[in-house]
Amino acid sequence: MADPLTLVVLGGVAATEGIKFLYGQAAEVLKGWRERRHKNAEPVDVPIVANDVLDAAPTTTAVDPGVVEREQRELVRLVGALSPYAHGIAGIDVTDAELGRDVQRLRQLLEAAYGQRLTFRGEDRAPTGSRIDVTQVVELVEGAVTGVDVGEVDGGADVTVDQRVGQVAAESTVTGFKADRLR
Repeated sequence: MADPLTLVVLGGVAATEGIKFLYGQAAEVLKGWRERRHKNAEPVDVPIVANDVLDAAPTTTAVDPGVVEREQRELVRLVGALSPYAHGIAGIDVTDAELGRDVQRLRQLLEAAYGQRLTFRGEDRAPTGSRIDVTQVVELVEGAVTGVDVGEVDGGADVTVDQRVGQVAAESTVTGFKADRLR
């Protein structure tokens, strides 16, 4: 469920600040994980870097060490790729598709590590702190399936849907939560 992040939508200054935030947060996550990785599999508390780019404060600062362990190489690669932009050494071209993909991928990894969305001010997506986990292991169905269908999210959300199914067919369906508005 990746929402596309286009640097054009954010604009020059917001894109620069967004990259600085993601770069700094990823560096803190990597440092926090590295310091604790041999201790246990408990969540690592990594405070959110002071910023004015997120639309709200995240609901938790606990990072899943399993996600960081699994994605450590990619996190390091992305931090390296964004370093020149975060430090003002390179100018940001908001039409650069590769840069946009790197920024989006870093945000996705941080969202997975924190287990919640990190939404920039002015973005049209669920707010920071929203948590929506969906796991669907469908085998057949044939007409529909859903796994959350919300028209509007106000404030925050904490939704978990885990559907396993196995058959259904005929007139089919299987929903797994649907609402016009989630508060």
